[in-house]
Amino acid sequence: MSQLLISPEGPDDLHVAEYAAQLDVLLSRQRRADTIQSVVVALIVIGLIAGILYFISLHFTERTTETIVAYAPPPPVEENPVDRPDMALGAKPKPTSASSSMARVIAAAVEAPVNVPMPEESNPTTLFGIDDDFTAGFGAGDGDGDGGGGSSFFGTPRPGRRVVYIVDFSESMRSNAEGGGTRLDAAKKELLRSISALKTGTAFNVVFFARTAWTIETEGPKHEDNGWNGLNEPPPIAWHPATDQVKAAFSKEVSGMSLGRGTVWFSPLKMAFSMTPQPDTIYMLSDGEPSDLDYTLNQVDLMNKGSVPVDTIALECPGKAADAMNELANETGGRFTLIYKGKAISGMGVEKYLSDDFDD
Repeated sequence: MSQLLISPEGPDDLHVAEYAAQLDVLLSRQRRADTIQSVVVALIVIGLIAGILYFISLHFTERTTETIVAYAPPPPVEENPVDRPDMALGAKPKPTSASSSMARVIAAAVEAPVNVPMPEESNPTTLFGIDDDFTAGFGAGDGDGDGGGGSSFFGTPRPGRRVVYIVDFSESMRSNAEGGGTRLDAAKKELLRSISALKTGTAFNVVFFARTAWTIETEGPKHEDNGWNGLNEPPPIAWHPATDQVKAAFSKEVSGMSLGRGTVWFSPLKMAFSMTPQPDTIYMLSDGEPSDLDYTLNQVDLMNKGSVPVDTIALECPGKAADAMNELANETGGRFTLIYKGKAISGMGVEKYLSDDFDD
């Protein structure tokens, strides 16, 4: 940078003019240098931005989209197709419950990650362990797998530690059974076999019914005359431990229990549902249609607040009576079994026996 020329003797007019001229030159150079520097910096910034935008544009324009190929196999062709009978012909339509109308059915034609077993159909032509007095061999699968409970009644096994048997003790149970004896004999024998097989740690009781409902605690000797008729609150029912002593007491009481007239379902079901704590398993056996069927089916959801399944057994009564018991099982999520001519029929095989005009 050039030095300013100032006289040591102090400024005069000539020196001042020269000083001003030199200052103007220096300021002009400085401004020119600043301008050039700003232009260079601006060009560099613009170049960087342009380069970034260029690389970004290259990234998007050169991106390729993968092709997804879907394959759908052709539908299988059935060889030698044959006519199939309509499985629904002759089936009696059942009214749906209030809760079932809200259910949604979802179907998908894809392979599931798990295997779903198809429902089994029992063979109605195969004897189910029946001998000449009807009920030998009934019962399968006692215990629930943990060594502490479980029951079975007329071939229907259930886990659980609290079991209630609801058994028809109306006069119609005196009717003859297939293979000899009466329906009452068959019911008593299977009931006592089932109670005898209960494991230690299981609690149980039996509710007998005709036009009223009663237990072994109800005042006798004609218990049915002192049974509960369904009005007001049901009587309390105790749980009995499945000990040898208690089983022996029940065996004596059941063997000598008298019968009543009529068939009413509401009172025995209400008594069972009202037990505290609630049952894990309820078995119900009958050989006829009750006089209060419609009322009971309308009330069962209100009574069954714990959603206990009721497994029903129709004893030698195909047709309308069996259909009523099947409907009760469906309402509660239970299983239905028909004992007919000494054979246990359940699953899809039972449908033809439920028609009102069933013809033997």
